[in-house]
Amino acid sequence: MFKALDYVNYDQLQVNARKASDVGQERLPTNLLRSASLQELCCDAINDSADISLGCQDILVSAVKVLPQHLLPMLLRVAIDNHQCTAVSTIISCWPHHTLSFREVLGTARYGDLFQDEMGFDLVVFRGILTRKKCCKMRCLDFQGFKLNRTFCKLIVQMWPLISLKKQQMNTKRLATIIVKNAGFEDDKAFSENLPTLLKNTLDSILSRYKDIHINIPRGKKLIIKLDTLFFTSGDNFYLDYLVSNCLRSITPVQIKVSNIHIRSGAFSFPCEMSELFTPFMVIHGHEAETLEGLSLRQLEDSLFMVLSSQLKKFTNLRALDIQDCSIYLQEGRTRSRTASRLRITELFSSFSRLTRLDLSFNYILGCLGELLHSLSCPLEYLALRGCDLDESDLQALASSKHAASLRELNLSKLCQVVFFYQGRIPPSALVSILRHFPLLAILNLSQNHIPNSLISELCSVLRFHLPKLKVLDISANVFLPEHQIDITAACASIPCMQKLRLTTVTSFLQEFGGVGRGGAKEAPSIVRILQTLEDLGRQDLVVETVNLSRAIFIDVVDEFNL
Repeated sequence: MFKALDYVNYDQLQVNARKASDVGQERLPTNLLRSASLQELCCDAINDSADISLGCQDILVSAVKVLPQHLLPMLLRVAIDNHQCTAVSTIISCWPHHTLSFREVLGTARYGDLFQDEMGFDLVVFRGILTRKKCCKMRCLDFQGFKLNRTFCKLIVQMWPLISLKKQQMNTKRLATIIVKNAGFEDDKAFSENLPTLLKNTLDSILSRYKDIHINIPRGKKLIIKLDTLFFTSGDNFYLDYLVSNCLRSITPVQIKVSNIHIRSGAFSFPCEMSELFTPFMVIHGHEAETLEGLSLRQLEDSLFMVLSSQLKKFTNLRALDIQDCSIYLQEGRTRSRTASRLRITELFSSFSRLTRLDLSFNYILGCLGELLHSLSCPLEYLALRGCDLDESDLQALASSKHAASLRELNLSKLCQVVFFYQGRIPPSALVSILRHFPLLAILNLSQNHIPNSLISELCSVLRFHLPKLKVLDISANVFLPEHQIDITAACASIPCMQKLRLTTVTSFLQEFGGVGRGGAKEAPSIVRILQTLEDLGRQDLVVETVNLSRAIFIDVVDEFNL
């Protein structure tokens, strides 16, 4: 349900109802949601003075200086609510606190998409930074908790640090030397020779387009820009801009700090003896080790992950790691190559002392899961093993590990595979039997496992007596008889905190393809019977989501799109 790099509070998780804090997600003006307070009406009037005429901005600047500082977040929030753009820019330009955190000022429930639209509040904030007043004391501008549109991300990374430099600092050769040193590429001639040209082209482009724009930060001060997430791919040179910004942090007043990085290779690989120059993985060199909290590496080819593993050890503060489909190939046994591969991964995992969320999906780790889990010092709250090559010993190692008692979300989907030439290594019975060892699970995914009807009784027993904290169960793409679907529904209804059940019904398949049994209780199970069961048990609050049977048939296509 969630991804490894997500921030989730499982104790307060609500998936089947809108919380009170979510009311008004469309960012309706405050006065349409409730009666405005006298303070808010006063803030609205003050902000209007700046929006009515450019010449009246001094009134707002004076107001920011004399108002009690605890009222300024309200002043900014009211300006955003009422789309008083000039007022927003003016308030930011003279912000008297060291930190401006939009999450603290606004919250994210109603305003999460504030910076999604291009040419909207993103440019309003930029205007506030450009017109910074002498009275402004801002040292940190925090966008964490908000998704920024891609253009705004590029604007911040590509331009803000460079246009904060003084003219005398715009020496291409000197800047290139600093970047090469901070990235650790002193011995690489290819990078050293090409970087000055690339940097000159970047500077010329920025200075020609924005020659009159400058972010003026007081001498000796820094402005830290905090972002949640950045995405890098092989087909986009954005990673070069990020490397430049990061490696110039020793001289640029504006510095970018990113909590989570996503790198997707897709169609690029290089041999072990080659440097990863001019690829998205360059950002690993230039990134501050202590600031990175989440790292996602997707679809790496060959032995690329092994090549990068030694460089990843420096990110000791990682809380989340997503290495889906990274061509990791581990085998049990004591041959030199097998032992070396396992040792490299376990040494990497042991360096992450704070890691609590891990996604290993679609990798070959047959017989080695226990060794990997043992190398993690911190108990996991999230683990995804979707589509991994495992055996029964791996499942037993998971059930007996120190992580079993702490896991809140577990993805065991697509483990019991049935192929044309052999039966999968894990029988569904082994999968169901270990579920009793995870008492704190809030989310469990068992989809696409070919679970037979003969195991429903055992599964229902586990649900009733061993998973008291369960809130979401995904058992879709497993085809059950109608009466067994009712049994699963009743078992889920017996869990007081249960909120959502996902399953596959033959009805949805027949409806999808226009089958003759549409709506017929004899030919196909009806969602009506399931809903009636919930009503009889007094659990109308439990949401049942049906998934088309075609998902179970075309699972490989689905996985391709999801990755």
